[in-house]
Amino acid sequence: MMMNVARHSNPSCLVFQFSGRLTFRDSGAFESIIADIGGTTLPWVRFDFSGLEYLDSYGIGLIALARDAAETAGAHLELSCPHGAVADVLSRIAFDFFHQGDDSLRISAVHNDGEEARIALAGDFRVRDQDLFLPVIQSAMDGSYRRLVLDLGQLRFIDSIGVSLIMTAADEIRKADKELVLSRPVGAVRELLRLTAIDTVVQVVEAV
Repeated sequence: MMMNVARHSNPSCLVFQFSGRLTFRDSGAFESIIADIGGTTLPWVRFDFSGLEYLDSYGIGLIALARDAAETAGAHLELSCPHGAVADVLSRIAFDFFHQGDDSLRISAVHNDGEEARIALAGDFRVRDQDLFLPVIQSAMDGSYRRLVLDLGQLRFIDSIGVSLIMTAADEIRKADKELVLSRPVGAVRELLRLTAIDTVVQVVEAV
């Protein structure tokens, strides 16, 4: 069975849904995938492997090329929903971008574009994540940008402490004469930002 791929996107994530078998025979088809990733302006790229039945060593090399293309484009690649033999291979390789579907907070690399820097969040943002979140914000503040955009389009949940951490980050960024912008919050995240009135002190936008 050959590899089949369905491509779709939302405002924050470029998604490729794989089915069949990913082997050396698919190198030609994979070139267009890598080209799409290289041209993306979205912060997240996700490979959905829920329909993938087999992955050989050449396929692993193709995934590594996709990761490099994503990093060059300023995006973060996640491998999602593998099962069976594919999950076993990926866990043995221990890719740092292998996401098994847990609810942990993931933070993209800082993408600096002149006057603006971007960081994208995904997963759930809870009190346990303060030691992960604050150092990233602190390191981002060292840049020469004027505005830091937190892309929340892939964030599924945030608790009250997560909101407080964003407020803390906004205060620190403001002291450095910079601006924090929250972009593309959806669902429960958007509702909590509204209920806590964070949108009255930090700019919240649909897209940037």
